[in-house]
Amino acid sequence: MKTVALVSGGKDSCYNILHCIKNGHEVVALANLHPPPPQSIFSDEDEVIHEMDSFMYQTVGHSVLNLYSDCFEIPMYRAPIIGSSVTTKLDYATTAADETEDLYTLLQTVKAMHPDIEAVSVGAILSTYQRSRVENVCSRLGLTVLAYLWQRDQAALFDEMIHGGINAIVIKVAGAGLTAERHLGRSLEQVRHQLFRLNQMYGSHICGEGGEYETLVLDCPVFVKKLVVDETQVVNDDNGDVAYLKLRGHAEDKDAVAEGWIDNIAVPPLLSEPFQGIFEDLKGTDFGSTKSEMAVSPATVPELSIGISSSTISVANITAPNSSFISDEITSIFEQLSNIMATFKITDPYFITSITFQLSDMQNFTAANESYKKFFSHPITKPNPPARACISTLLPSSCRASLSAIITRVPEARSGLHVQGRSYWAPANIGPYAQACTVQECIYLAGQIPLIPARMVLYKSEGVLGQAVLAMQNLARVMDAVVVRLSEDDRGQFYYLIAYTSSLAAAKAAIRVASQTGVECGVFAVVLVALPVGAWVEYGGVGINTRYVCSCTTGDVDEEDEFTVKYCKHDRIDRVEYGTVVFGSWCCDDIISEIANYLETKTEALLSVSVFISSSVSDAHEVRMRLKEIVGINVCVEIVHVKNVVDKDCIIRNYGVLVRGYLS
Repeated sequence: MKTVALVSGGKDSCYNILHCIKNGHEVVALANLHPPPPQSIFSDEDEVIHEMDSFMYQTVGHSVLNLYSDCFEIPMYRAPIIGSSVTTKLDYATTAADETEDLYTLLQTVKAMHPDIEAVSVGAILSTYQRSRVENVCSRLGLTVLAYLWQRDQAALFDEMIHGGINAIVIKVAGAGLTAERHLGRSLEQVRHQLFRLNQMYGSHICGEGGEYETLVLDCPVFVKKLVVDETQVVNDDNGDVAYLKLRGHAEDKDAVAEGWIDNIAVPPLLSEPFQGIFEDLKGTDFGSTKSEMAVSPATVPELSIGISSSTISVANITAPNSSFISDEITSIFEQLSNIMATFKITDPYFITSITFQLSDMQNFTAANESYKKFFSHPITKPNPPARACISTLLPSSCRASLSAIITRVPEARSGLHVQGRSYWAPANIGPYAQACTVQECIYLAGQIPLIPARMVLYKSEGVLGQAVLAMQNLARVMDAVVVRLSEDDRGQFYYLIAYTSSLAAAKAAIRVASQTGVECGVFAVVLVALPVGAWVEYGGVGINTRYVCSCTTGDVDEEDEFTVKYCKHDRIDRVEYGTVVFGSWCCDDIISEIANYLETKTEALLSVSVFISSSVSDAHEVRMRLKEIVGINVCVEIVHVKNVVDKDCIIRNYGVLVRGYLS
């Protein structure tokens, strides 16, 4: 894609440009925002702003940034920062007079001058504040964010920059252990030892992501000319804790432009440990044929069902009759959802935390998704729409779509992760759904398929095993990014995992991969009609934020009870969600009996029961009615018709049952 690169002069924005080129993109323009000029033409040098208190942009060193156009030999577009940090929330929604809107105006100008630009390069590593604002602007302009440094290990990344030919100097220090005398004007190589030592001593960010320091790139492999600093002046703030350089310089011809530099740009492996190890352990396993089995769709439409608790509403089986256009059906479904929410005095889609979106035919996905997007176009919801799993199931011929939703009644406790930029981390979610949506202890995870994050294409090289491992890695990385850790080694835990698959072989591979990750939760797989982009595996589930967990388990735990997954309770919250997966034998009586036994003392706290029924079973209506007798009228009963259900031991079952509720 033709790309405009956001540049501050720092090492991160320049190194991300090299990764854009490495991934086949063409950088055709640069863009930079700088402090506003003095009010008067008679102002002297002391009145020129060299560094401003911006939450968003690096401004120190801006006096030489105009030379970057000569260094890169491509046009550069610059504009002053007029706005301020009106909103300092991590997740950004369009806000008048905010400095983020200056970026929108600048990129709008660039796009007018270069109509063929499709993407924006940004050097964000850890800053959700910066990433969410760039993504908001790019989404409004129809541009793709390229952020190949996102979530990279900083120690490895720092050394990769040096090895990749980034010649940068420190031009601002603002962190413990960094001083003007010892570090300003020094190269990355010269400050490396000190930065690594400060990281060990104080946890400082090696790449300066905590604002410890700023840099200026003097040369890199794609510079046609190098930047030469002619004059520097050290400026200290009033307290002496922060110091920066005022700079004057010029662009100078290089002896030669580097050749073969692209081989020195390190790309992280697609599978990292432990997932590469899981792949190696299971490689060569015969999971059977990936051929899709025929199945018969049910004749009747599952009835609408609603579950209610003090903090959560669960709605299932929202459908609409067939129409000439699938878009009309989706619109009708969301009108029904809106009406249900209105009965609880909820009008904002932001209250929705998770959605399961079923289609009878994945070929309808594009049209259905366009209608889906319209429901989440409210400005408040743009930063973090709900998590979503999209699957193709066995729906009755009288409807082509079904939707289930979880709605929180405590939106102040809601947060989310909606990364829309391409990176090496995990797949971008460009559509109207987030990777994860968190409400207190509960992390609702979007379905993850085996997309190669950097290119957003399906991974096909290693069959069902490769897809299962990559999809699980994608889900784990999302979980890792949102969980609140009690310790450095804490990676959180899952309430439950569901592997949506498109063949029995994929289901068995997905179960084996999940078991190899060591997750201690209920897990099962279902075989469906199809998944997005023809994937074989999609993992979904719910995780737990471990800061809400203490060492004391609520209730007694039977170590031999394979049907129950129980969790802990923290003193800071009143109610803790739990999840369990129950597998019956092949008999309706047995599955109902098992659920009844499990729920004997928990029905008052129950929120929903989801029943995944094999297409070989014709008693869905009986299951639903008998469940209603057990669980009562305030519990949501979701019915999902699938081709097969596969349990944690890779045994084919007729039922997979997911129970969700609250422990008092």
